[in-house]
Amino acid sequence: MRPTVYANGVVAMAPLKPPVWLDTNILIDIQNGQRAAASAAEKALSRRFENEILNLARDGHEVLISPRVKFEFLKGARAQSGEKLLTDLRIVEDKMMTQVPRAQVWKWGNEGLNHGLSAFDSDVVAQVRAGGVARGIKNPVLLTRDSGGTLIAMRRRGVQALDFRAPEVRLKVPRNTPTPPEVPPPPAGSVAGEGFWSAAKAGFKAGLKEAFKAENIAAMIPDLVLMVADKVAAREALKNIQVKFIKEGFAKGVAAGVMGWSEEEVASNLMNRITAFRVQGLEDPAGILTRATILQVAEAYENYAVVIGFQFSSAKDLKWKREMVAKGSKILHQYGYYFGTDPQALFEYEFIDKLAWTLQPTTNAIVEPAIRH
Repeated sequence: MRPTVYANGVVAMAPLKPPVWLDTNILIDIQNGQRAAASAAEKALSRRFENEILNLARDGHEVLISPRVKFEFLKGARAQSGEKLLTDLRIVEDKMMTQVPRAQVWKWGNEGLNHGLSAFDSDVVAQVRAGGVARGIKNPVLLTRDSGGTLIAMRRRGVQALDFRAPEVRLKVPRNTPTPPEVPPPPAGSVAGEGFWSAAKAGFKAGLKEAFKAENIAAMIPDLVLMVADKVAAREALKNIQVKFIKEGFAKGVAAGVMGWSEEEVASNLMNRITAFRVQGLEDPAGILTRATILQVAEAYENYAVVIGFQFSSAKDLKWKREMVAKGSKILHQYGYYFGTDPQALFEYEFIDKLAWTLQPTTNAIVEPAIRH
């Protein structure tokens, strides 16, 4: 196979992996960062986005834009610089979408309008969906800067819309580094509220080991559990609960992150999923821990770990995410799991629960060093 050498020096093989489509807002952010008057933050964001797009090409993904995105991006004063940007980054217009009957594309566009998308977003999603159909791809990947309700609405219309967050360059940490400052413990309160999310994010920024330090999640544990934790008979049972549900919660958070879920979807669909069946056999021999207490502590640990896992995988690049999805999907297929043709099924708890199960050997290896006693 002959490699392609781009004008900017990037060497890439002919695309062997599924293509990805870009939304207009990504291109505009890149272009804004190239202005002479751009701020330092705009320039840094622009460079990160450029690098990630070039990395996608290196990994074998063709980087496409729909005709609607191209028209929107190149109109007006930015047309000349916009053409140069597309050429430099080897971004091309998707021509294959025209193989799908125009009436069908219009129908998909109208469905998007009727389900909360703007006219522009409806057109983009319909055209990306058509490009996927023309290539035999289910749920083609659309990278966008949109989030929240718009992102969710896009996903319900036959594309895998992902919030484009190119990872920042990470410096190598020298060996003899000073001990990082202690992360403040999470505030007491609802395990799925804003304070909980803020605490988990703060913990994650300091690394997995800091995030899972006992003192940093102590405020999430019911007072009753803290009172009995000193009793030797209950200590081992509490340890087993902690390890089990940190692992399971972390795996679910990672699964949600690789599938491009939003924080809103995680908060509403993955939290508070502990049942009596899931805690069977976790009682302490002396009977100090009641069933209600076990349920509470299991829920607190799992909810916290879900957020940490979600933050962890969301920060990874698209290549890592797709490899994890491919690994999990292969195992699901081997065990006969099938979730139908509705793309919305990929954003339901049942799918993430099963995907997390397939990924747990991998995620356990990531999280175990942080929770060893």
